[in-house]
Amino acid sequence: MRILMVSTIALFIAGCSGPGVVPMGRDTYMIAKDGSFTTFGGGAVKAELYQEANTFCENKGKQLMPVKDASRDSGYARYASAELQFRCLDANDPELRRPTMESEANVKIKVE
Repeated sequence: MRILMVSTIALFIAGCSGPGVVPMGRDTYMIAKDGSFTTFGGGAVKAELYQEANTFCENKGKQLMPVKDASRDSGYARYASAELQFRCLDANDPELRRPTMESEANVKIKVE
């Protein structure tokens, strides 16, 4: 019984962890995360990522500017997940404007 409980806790922790904020270049970062077994929508995971990214930028004294995001709902044998690419910019940076988001398509059609 104890082994089952430890395994369940380990799965819960692994299901909602991610690598954290990863630098992608000058002022540009990426964060990705899998939801837990109780998170069914990728949008909920994406909302958590936006909160984390905003806190990350605020801690640097900067403003969040999203660049690109993607999410996937949970399904058979997979957790919901999301990814966010963003920049942390000074409040007076000319690049800080209304974001023009690029969302990845949920359905991709391969033509041969």
